[in-house]
Amino acid sequence: MYGNNIVSQSGAQGGSARADGEGASTSDRRESALPAPKFGDSLGIFTKSPVILTTKGFQRVHEFLLQDQSAKLLPKERVCNCLKKRIDKQKQREVKYNESRKKAHWANVQRCGSVWTCPVCAKQITEKRREELKKGLETWKNVHLGGVLLLTLTFSHSVNESLSSLLKRQKHAYKRFFENTRVVNLMKSIFVEHKIKGFEVTYGQNGWHPHNHVLLLTKYQVHNFELYRDELAKIWIECCTKSGLSAPSMEHGLDIRDGSYAEQYVSKWGIEHELTKGHVKKGRNGGFTPFDLLHYSMLDGQMNGRTSASLWQEFAISTKGARQLVWGRGLKKLLKIEEKTDEELAEETEQEAISLRTVDDFAFSLLCHYQLRHKFLECIERDYENGCFGNGETERLLIALLEHEIERLRLSA
Repeated sequence: MYGNNIVSQSGAQGGSARADGEGASTSDRRESALPAPKFGDSLGIFTKSPVILTTKGFQRVHEFLLQDQSAKLLPKERVCNCLKKRIDKQKQREVKYNESRKKAHWANVQRCGSVWTCPVCAKQITEKRREELKKGLETWKNVHLGGVLLLTLTFSHSVNESLSSLLKRQKHAYKRFFENTRVVNLMKSIFVEHKIKGFEVTYGQNGWHPHNHVLLLTKYQVHNFELYRDELAKIWIECCTKSGLSAPSMEHGLDIRDGSYAEQYVSKWGIEHELTKGHVKKGRNGGFTPFDLLHYSMLDGQMNGRTSASLWQEFAISTKGARQLVWGRGLKKLLKIEEKTDEELAEETEQEAISLRTVDDFAFSLLCHYQLRHKFLECIERDYENGCFGNGETERLLIALLEHEIERLRLSA
């Protein structure tokens, strides 16, 4: 599916690191003539490319490396400063540690809160959205004794259609569908009282494939909903064509199922994962999620005559401001789910975290320059658990970085 010109880009060596660590970029790095130090073998540092190709495809890289790649491709977006720029410039960056989860994280750093373009924030946000959705569905079924159905709406598309254009027409079709008088009456017939709309996008041989998964919360358990499927499908096809979309087939345009087993990946991930984690899991039928495209952009991957990098940029522009999950008005309050924005979820500090150490600007600039922010956290985690905090892998990593940088400067003088 990808062209033969998928090649590994040079790594994060060479160039100069900013002493203040602010806005450290990976966009202007060039490969250094300096060989990788042997010490780096045990820590996996100073590698040419973080992406490893295998016969089965590529091994996924750490979300911090994906964040760096996204920042490189989106130089004007907030993801460039995420987990890099300080919140309080009068204080140094910190590393904090959650003892129950055994995880370290950066503190006194800004977070962009983008569920679409930042893999680090997306991981935190989608996990919390999944927890909200799980809690809400359990409350609806156990307290309100209601039922849940899963409605999927999709449409035909071609490789030459832009994502932004498809999304505009999809929005119009969705609005037409649920405002249709017959649909309103059919929803009443199966006792639908609330909706939760999930938004997902994949990319495949036929281009962009945006679609919606809609949770229909019913007053009672409904068992005859399949009887309405064909009529709903015909109305959906009509709404698509009136909105300028290519008509989907009767077979694939609309699907309605019991909420416990929508399709294979729903039963695997759980219905809440289907809605909130669609863009970070593997697409079906050969489709790739946007974060898959971001992975391939690190290898100069191409698809349908376009680079993965340009596809990622188009996705970022087209989805800016879009909501991944939309609850019906008043539903969160009814189910006792606290209203929080994506930005608020991303900025939530971990509970019961203790402060382990600060990191000065120069050391942090080197960690950013050589794309080792995540390795630094992993070293601290191991040192703390092994009882050698302050005299273990973390210090050896910093020493190796400083020695490597000194030697680089000496050779370039």
